[in-house]
Amino acid sequence: MIKIIRNIEELEDLKDEWDALLQESRNNTLFLTYDWIYLWVKYFLDGKKRNSLFIICIYDKNNRIEAIAPFFIKNFFLFFKAVMFISHDFSDYLDIIIHKRANSEDIVIEILTAIRENHIANIIFLKQVSELLLGNINNSNINNNNINNGNKHKYQDSCKYKQAVYSLTYKESGDCYYIKLPDGIDAYMKQFNSKQRYNILSRVEKAKKKSVEYISPENIDGNSLDLLLDNFFKLHQKRWNEKGYGGVFSSGKIKSFFKEIFGSLFKSNILALSFLKYNNEFISAAACFDYAGNRQVYLPGFDTKYSDLYPGIVLTYYNISEAIDKKYSEFDFLKGGEEYKKRFLGIKRKNYKLYLYKSKLIFYIFKLNLFFNNEVKNKAKEYFLNFFRKK
Repeated sequence: MIKIIRNIEELEDLKDEWDALLQESRNNTLFLTYDWIYLWVKYFLDGKKRNSLFIICIYDKNNRIEAIAPFFIKNFFLFFKAVMFISHDFSDYLDIIIHKRANSEDIVIEILTAIRENHIANIIFLKQVSELLLGNINNSNINNNNINNGNKHKYQDSCKYKQAVYSLTYKESGDCYYIKLPDGIDAYMKQFNSKQRYNILSRVEKAKKKSVEYISPENIDGNSLDLLLDNFFKLHQKRWNEKGYGGVFSSGKIKSFFKEIFGSLFKSNILALSFLKYNNEFISAAACFDYAGNRQVYLPGFDTKYSDLYPGIVLTYYNISEAIDKKYSEFDFLKGGEEYKKRFLGIKRKNYKLYLYKSKLIFYIFKLNLFFNNEVKNKAKEYFLNFFRKK
């Protein structure tokens, strides 16, 4: 049985089923939790006339939920429509939530068929997609070719769904770097060559001699959270403003969203907010998530005025050390290919951006729309914000 959630009230009724399914899925990630999805809908979708919810829920014959596809419909170029992941702009891992016992390829067929039968989209655009989901789509009776970057395949479902035909185009996009954590910090540091190890440890030692204070997530309580979040936002914004960009928190609505979601995650002991303090001033910060036995660095920030103290490297070292002490299995830097992640022995985890479409013309129109929004509109906005900021 298929049920489609079209408004926030129906979404609210799904909370318990959603969280239980995610815990029993192969892709249990923070960015697919009910709270993250719900708050994004509340802030960026609810009440908007041009875009709407389209969450597909699939139940087995015993009425047990097997899968949730957290989608919404986005309008582009006035009358075209795209199916996209909820929270595609603020999430580093996105996917269809599928129960471990379910047949993933059959689930994918049912989801694509539901989209076709409801006549609600000209294109399906999914980003931050795992290789597992791409494989499920690619193997759902398209053909059994290997996954190659930039390949195009025809999606042809079984006879039952024989009218659901899509072209599939995909490429690597938004790779994440992570570390497999050993039993102790000494074992981790031994993985570096002598020069790399010296560079990191000497900077940590220098910070200690300069009385740079590490403020651990363990030392943050609810009474100080709002003040510390404001300091975190300032540090993150300052770094991006110096580069000529607005930064994530340049919008009041975005800032309000993150204040609420961070507050919720703090109450659930998931938000791990840490700082470095020097001469009674915050010089570095990191908003991390402790979830499913891993620590993830969602957003870092530091004051470039104190670059000689290497605050980013020092705070990263402390966060890795703390994750090892907690016996976590991974330290995940999340999206972005910054060089420092590789210097900390980060391993690349591939993610993909994929497009499913019936018409090449629609595909090119959608790509043009993305280019306009990302390269023209956003850059123009950044230019004017920077101009008025300097004035």
